Amino acid sequence: MDKTTAIIRWLGPIIALLSGILGEGQPHFLLLGIALWMLLWWITETVHLGVTALLPLLFFPLLGLGTGKEMAVFYAHPLVYLFFGGFVLALALEKVGLHYRIALWILRKTGTKDKGLIAGFMLATGFMSMWISNTATSIMMLPIATSVLAVLQEGKREKLARPILLSVAWAANIGGMATIIGTPPNMIFAAFMSDQLDRPIGFMEWLPIGLSAAAVLGIVAFLVLTAGLPKDVLDDAEEANTRTWMQEEWNRLGALSSPQKRVAIIFSLTALLWIIRPYLMEWIPQIQWSDTAIALGSALLLFSVFSGEGGTLLKWEDTARLPWGILVLFGGGLALAGTLQSSLWFDQLGQYLQTLGQLPMWGWVAIMAVLGVFATELLSNMALVSALLPLILSLSYALGIDLQQLSIPLVLGASCAFMLPMATPPNAIVFSTGKLTIPYMVYRGIVMNVLAVVVLVLIAQFFPMPG
Repeated sequence: MDKTTAIIRWLGPIIALLSGILGEGQPHFLLLGIALWMLLWWITETVHLGVTALLPLLFFPLLGLGTGKEMAVFYAHPLVYLFFGGFVLALALEKVGLHYRIALWILRKTGTKDKGLIAGFMLATGFMSMWISNTATSIMMLPIATSVLAVLQEGKREKLARPILLSVAWAANIGGMATIIGTPPNMIFAAFMSDQLDRPIGFMEWLPIGLSAAAVLGIVAFLVLTAGLPKDVLDDAEEANTRTWMQEEWNRLGALSSPQKRVAIIFSLTALLWIIRPYLMEWIPQIQWSDTAIALGSALLLFSVFSGEGGTLLKWEDTARLPWGILVLFGGGLALAGTLQSSLWFDQLGQYLQTLGQLPMWGWVAIMAVLGVFATELLSNMALVSALLPLILSLSYALGIDLQQLSIPLVLGASCAFMLPMATPPNAIVFSTGKLTIPYMVYRGIVMNVLAVVVLVLIAQFFPMPG
């Protein structure tokens, strides 16, 4: 552990202690101190995000800011179990190798000529990122990309390597925006809306705006990546080599295995039920359908259905690979937000915001989009969304603006880190190949960031999420 990390770790509790002392032990100053401690650790990630999220469960009851039972409710929110079910489904796709087969199938369909290859990588990566983590998607797609590049002649490989690799990172970031379980900021927002405003946002409620944003940004990203690409980069022989490799790889996979067929059925059934859930509530009102119940039902099947090759599709030991820290992060974020909302700081912040000059609605939306897109280049997108949603709630009350209109540009923007290698795991993964340079990423990333802000402002104006 270096000195900087040690200083930051100690600075968090020191700030909390000083806040309590200067505030003479008043509850709202104690709360402020813990909140600043959490924000410092979240922003710097000097301690795992999930560990930081446990602070409310420990200190709020100790300091009389809430009971242990009240805090525990936040960590057992129904949406936490929705995300658990989504993570289990993604785990099954990875375990049986179905995600690789889907990605290769899409690549074979999009073709290998000119820009079609980049489009294929973006479609395959984006689709998989809708269901499994952006990081896992990038790790899976990188060997496919390097294998495709390996069959090209050196000159052609140099021209295509950087746009193809960058397309994998960008598509992984963008694809997660499409579904409520695609990336943690979406989940944090849904949990916050459900807990603070009693406004549940399920799979179908999120899909129209999330998929619209992902589709538009995907097209914009494709245009940016291919803008300087000369025509006919691949000659006929290289296209044939690329097609041959893909066909050989597809043949190597063989027919769908029994576990893959069963996971595919459960995956398709789960997605279908999420899509038709609003209609199910009308057709079979006796059953209280919810996205959480569907996700947990899917997980139950995956742990119960036999694979056909011995044992069940998933074993509990497989869950060691689940991102448990993210589930704890949701609870900690909700606990902090809920406690802040009922505190004196929330009222004072609202009064202060009312003194600010009135901006048009699009101005506030633009501010949120810029904050989301550019701040996430340096900060964790989960930490950014968790920290700012309570403040945006105060702003929405003070200005009389719906919270969704203000927060969605921030939430979607938190997935739009296109500039720096360290901004997101997908960026870092493709940068690790040594084929990309920081100037190359930054030059195209700045253009993409600015265009992303424009797209998000327009989407928030013309495609508002139904309340």
